[in-house]
Amino acid sequence: MLVHIFRLVPYVFLTVLAVLLPAVDSSEAAVPGLVRVILERGSENLGFKVMGDYQLVDPDTGKTLSELKQGDAWQVRRYGSRIELQGRGTRLGPFNGPVAVREVSFHIGIVSGNGNKVEKYSRDDLVVLGGDGGPVALGKTGPAVSFAGGIASLTGAAEGLNLVALTGSEGTVRYRGGMEFRVENGELVAINELNIEDYLRGVVPKEMPSKWPVEALKAQAVAARNYAMQRVEATRGSSYNVSSDRLSQVYGGYDAESPATNRAVDETRGLVMEYGGRLITAFFHSSSGGSTENSEDIWDNPLPYIRSREDPYDKNDRYYHWRVDYTADQLAEQLQSYGYDFEKVADLEELARTSSGLRVEKMAVTGTDSTGRSVRTVISNADKVRFALGLKSAMFTMNKVYDQDKKLSGVVINGNGWGHGLGMSQWGARGMAEQGYNFQDILKYYYTGIRLDSGYGRSPLP
Repeated sequence: MLVHIFRLVPYVFLTVLAVLLPAVDSSEAAVPGLVRVILERGSENLGFKVMGDYQLVDPDTGKTLSELKQGDAWQVRRYGSRIELQGRGTRLGPFNGPVAVREVSFHIGIVSGNGNKVEKYSRDDLVVLGGDGGPVALGKTGPAVSFAGGIASLTGAAEGLNLVALTGSEGTVRYRGGMEFRVENGELVAINELNIEDYLRGVVPKEMPSKWPVEALKAQAVAARNYAMQRVEATRGSSYNVSSDRLSQVYGGYDAESPATNRAVDETRGLVMEYGGRLITAFFHSSSGGSTENSEDIWDNPLPYIRSREDPYDKNDRYYHWRVDYTADQLAEQLQSYGYDFEKVADLEELARTSSGLRVEKMAVTGTDSTGRSVRTVISNADKVRFALGLKSAMFTMNKVYDQDKKLSGVVINGNGWGHGLGMSQWGARGMAEQGYNFQDILKYYYTGIRLDSGYGRSPLP
């Protein structure tokens, strides 16, 4: 099997004849590009330390700015719209454009006997002939290959793992892949670039407890993979694809990883959900409160695979029977925090519920604004209702409290669930796994009519 190895930094092209064990199935597809995660924004300076083989690179030109040694620590500072780096007693810059901490790694294209090509971005599951002629895993120490120019080592960091530790507002966290620093809108930002599977290793344990059943973790891995792939496509050409917080998916980097969640990612590698030949938007939430919803009831667009269904598997003692008490003044403050101009709230009126009958889909608020003018605002779709009222979910009932003058003095809200209620309930996935269902069962329960495909959507499973 012919293996083309592209050393990413420096850009050296090697052609070698290697033995790969086990043989790569010709149906295996490439990792579909890289994911760029914004980690920090707004700090005047950041620090990083490398563990493994890295270089400082100008991403615009590909020029190597400096070789980085194991354990090197650097400071990154913003000077106006430019970047300056300091480390090892030297100062680099200032640079007008971005600066990247890039792995000295490789990208291989494997051409099999039938002509199909498989691409790999890491050493995982690959074996070459070592210097002694025996098979050695690329992730281990010592493999080397011969080529026209001599001998080249295929290892990178110690134990085959490259990491960048970023020091910022969240302390110091280690990340796989590379790091990029740039100035955007007058702010210094740090972006972690890595392949999608390594990204998922840092997502799944932040979105679902690692101690939960492995089939639930696998379902979470597939849903998170769908989300990441869609965001990469939707944001193509932008400086980053996803954030590391709940605006996207929570991502904790290498330090968040666990053996159980890494197993879930590895054992679902390349698996995605499709409907009608297209990747689905795999919404998920913490707790359904006993029922999921149709997509158009929560947001706007109807999706055929996001349909309401009863969820008896979701029952838990954490997100059921919660209660929120507001005085009329507190209610006005809450509405103001979400952008509604209410100085006083005179009344809340429920106008409509979702198709399940369990969530409030539309609500009217009556009162006076900051100028003393009488206003009536209709809040439509269930997600806007829950955010406007500062609730865990829109699955609630309310009891209004009046004073002796029959004016609204407060409201008592009782509810169930946490999140928007679309797609997979994470607590429901746990409940199904505990009852013996596998991750395919879980996904097909929460996403109506979907098909699971391997190879990132290129190979449908029966």
